[in-house]
Amino acid sequence: MNDFVKSILSPSEEYKVEIIKRNDGLYTIEIFRWFEGDIDYSYEYWNPITQGFSLMDTEESAMKIGVEQLKVHSGEIFDL
Repeated sequence: MNDFVKSILSPSEEYKVEIIKRNDGLYTIEIFRWFEGDIDYSYEYWNPITQGFSLMDTEESAMKIGVEQLKVHSGEIFDL
């Protein structure tokens, strides 16, 4: 089973990236966008944009790529 390592939110909190450690010791990232249903249907959830984006050998590499992809998808400028 894969292990969740860390989650990073964009400044607007509309996007997030999750760092995941796979069973084989490699890391991958998943990017999500917050989705809200319409007025008739009250539901909210994190909608995956990308899954298993890439494989990285270290948590640091996964964090760096995850933050860059979060900036690309959200269009926001921020530093961690």
